[in-house]
Order: sequence, then structure tokens, then C-alpha cells
Amino acid sequence: MSVALPVERVRVSVLRASIDDAVPMSFGRLDARQTCLVEVLAGGLTGVGESWINYPGWAPAERLATLSMGVAPLVIGADAADPEAVLETLTRELLPIGRQWGAPGPIWQAISAIDIALWDLAGRAAGTPVCDLLAGGAATRASVPAYASGVGPTDVALLCERALEQGFGAVKTKIGFGHDRDIATLGEARSVLGSSHGLFADANQAWTMDDALAMLPALDEHGVGWLEEPLAGNHVDDLEKLAAATPVPIATGENLYGLGEFETYASSPAVGILQPDLAKSGGLTIARQVARVAAESATRLAPHCYSSAVGLVASAHLGAAFDVVDWLEVDVRDNPLRTELLSTPLGWHDGALPPPRGPGLGIELDESTVRHFRTHVEEIS
Repeated sequence: MSVALPVERVRVSVLRASIDDAVPMSFGRLDARQTCLVEVLAGGLTGVGESWINYPGWAPAERLATLSMGVAPLVIGADAADPEAVLETLTRELLPIGRQWGAPGPIWQAISAIDIALWDLAGRAAGTPVCDLLAGGAATRASVPAYASGVGPTDVALLCERALEQGFGAVKTKIGFGHDRDIATLGEARSVLGSSHGLFADANQAWTMDDALAMLPALDEHGVGWLEEPLAGNHVDDLEKLAAATPVPIATGENLYGLGEFETYASSPAVGILQPDLAKSGGLTIARQVARVAAESATRLAPHCYSSAVGLVASAHLGAAFDVVDWLEVDVRDNPLRTELLSTPLGWHDGALPPPRGPGLGIELDESTVRHFRTHVEEIS
């Protein structure tokens, strides 16, 4: 039995990096790269986690308030050595508020940061990498293959070429911008990638059923390996109707919260790939549970990650612990919160990411980078 490690303090920081060109999405534009970092301090150790705050524009203010006023007070004094027990407490106390608020997503996203930080802290206290803690012993995978995302609808050829130069085995394009534009995006990507690299497509729930059916021939023509979140609403019964019309596997999960929702989608024959986002869906605790469910249901995992280096490293530890994880997602657009946030850069090799082997997540924040990009900070004790 591990020694109790009472949480003494929680630090919540919002980081924002300006970008030269807004990134188009089917539902809006990303005008800056942002993240919410949570540091949990206990026993002279610090664990770090991340909460996704890409949308909406006021997400940083909401997340700062939810974490500092709602989540952190429940964490002070809790045992950092038992992340699963802390998550159980947080969900029991806060999800009813989320239901009444009509916004369970932000609650889960806030909890996710705490959970990742607690796993990091528990690993540091035990002198063990998080991947080994997740696996219940030595993790069996030294690295996890990664695909390049963030490609399209602009700079398709440029970003595909960047992905090839960096050794990625596949590219995911953003579609959902109209039939002709989407077909052009897929064609341009395939022409750069050739036949030796995988091509995935993400519609971000932009399509009606008719839109999706009209795109099926193009998906087949360009050898698309999976179709991500094709339909508005992401309802299981609709996905099953679409899946009956195409052999292209359907991927989803970045907007699912808690184990119950993932179990529903894992049990559907329509869903081939589950994509929990560790900074949104419940952190490493829920992701580990989802990996076990996926293994039992013959579903594959490819964690969603469109945030900072912290979420990416957490995903790498999950992938090292569970061979049901096929891919990591790496946004190849410029993002200093991915490339400059850590004191030691991530060690890529042949398009795969080995999780750092130090205790916990095995990372340290570059404090000068944090100070440079930090716009808000709260300390709770």
C-alpha cells in the first residue's frame, strides 16, 4: 500500500501564444494557442496536468474559475497517491452541478487536468514512470506511432510535406468546409503523401447524413483510413446508418465524457476507433478504463490531442501501457506550447514518440516559457 500524500496546494495557470494566421475549423477559427496548466503540490513534489481550452473564446476565464473555485478546494488534503479515488470524489460532487448547469463538458475538462497531475505526482512519489503505473507493471511498448494533424483546409501541401520530413506515418486532414473544398483537400494531401502513407479525415461533426453519403466515393478514391466525427450531433444510431454504407472505419471520442459514454460507443459496430482526449475526457484514469473497454470490444484507440506538450506526453504514456493504442495525434502547425513548453524537448524517432522514462510523466516545465506565455495564475491552498 502506498504512503498517503496529502495535497497541499494547487496552482492553475492559463497560457496563451499568439499565432500569425488563424486556423480554420468547420465550426469556427482558432485565433491563438492556449492551454490551462494545473500543478498539484504535495510532499515536496509537483505534478502537472492540462485542461483543454481551445473553445469558446471565454474558456480560459471559465476554466480558471471552475478549477480555482470548484475543483481545487475539493482536492486540497486529498491523497495524491490515489488518483482514481480523487476522480471519484470530484465526479460525485461536481457532475450533478454540471448537469444542472447544462455543461458537463467543462467540468470533465477541469477534472482532467487534476487527474493527469495526480498521476504525474503519484509516479514521482513512487519513482516510477506513469506508463508503468498504468500498465500495473513494466510497460511493454518503448514508443508509440504518431500521425500528423492540423492539415487543411489551408496549407495542405506545405503541412503534408512537413509531416513527411518529420517522419510521420500518416496525416489527418480537416474537412467539413463544403463538398468541393473537401475533395480538393483530400486530393492534394494524397498527391503529396503518395500511396505509402496513411490518410485520415476529420469533419468535426460538420455534415448532415446526405453530406456524408455524398463524400463516400471521394473517401474511397483517396484511400481514407478513418472518418472522424462525420455527423452533426455524433449520435450512435446515425453513425450506424452511415457505417452501413461504407467500409471506412468511423472514429470518435474527443467529445465524449466519462466511461459510460465511451462504453456506449465501443459497443456499437459503427465505431472502429475511440479517441479520448486526456485533457478533456477524464484524464488518465478514464483513458485507462477506456483502453480496457476497447481491448474487450475489439475497438482500437487513437487519443485525440490538440493542445500542449503535457497532453501529448500523457497520451504517449497511455500508448506505451496499452497496445490497443494505434496512434498518437501530433498537430504539425506551429505551436510553441507544444515545442517550447518543456525543459527537455520530446524525443521523436522515426515518427514515433517514446514516453519519457523519468518518474511520473518524466517532464519538467520550462519556467521561462511558462512566464512568457502566462496570462493568469491562481494559487489555492
